[in-house]
Amino acid sequence: MYFMARSSLNISKRQGFILYNALSFQCVWWTSVLFGNSTLLLSIPLLVVHFMLLPWVETARAIPRDLSTMLKVGLLGMAIDGLLIWMGIFEFPVFPGWLACLWLHFAVSLHHSLSFIRTFAIVLQAILGGVFGCLSYLAGARLYAVNLPFGEGISVIILAVIWAILLPVFIYLSRNHRLNRQTADARLYGS
Repeated sequence: MYFMARSSLNISKRQGFILYNALSFQCVWWTSVLFGNSTLLLSIPLLVVHFMLLPWVETARAIPRDLSTMLKVGLLGMAIDGLLIWMGIFEFPVFPGWLACLWLHFAVSLHHSLSFIRTFAIVLQAILGGVFGCLSYLAGARLYAVNLPFGEGISVIILAVIWAILLPVFIYLSRNHRLNRQTADARLYGS
């Protein structure tokens, strides 16, 4: 009985890392939304730990992959949010530095805790993006992390449309590095 209980708790390094990635993202989301910029002292070290653990779980080649995805997805996400702030769809009481860290954590989760979404058809990715991306901002508004000057109804429609487009784009951008890397490796090694 002891061995059965012990083996059922035995998880692989990869599964443990996926769990770390999911919990890290949730921790950053909740603390950022609740406590704002003061959580940068937590968010940044969690990203550092991610990159310290990554070669142990995968290979050292996973580091440039995650960095590339973090750069592409993070910058695009921050640019979209910046545009929405400029358009007056979002208002923040103070400059949301925490939002940038949240984007970076979301980006690295695309290879780990959210990687299962890659297997879904693009239509399902769009639906999931429209629903959950929108709900994330709505929850942030309900917790007073962001103001929605146009009201919840109009903001929900705008965010649902944006996220229905963005999630498949983000998944494509995260996949694109892997495909380009495999193509380059195939050319280099003649396979």
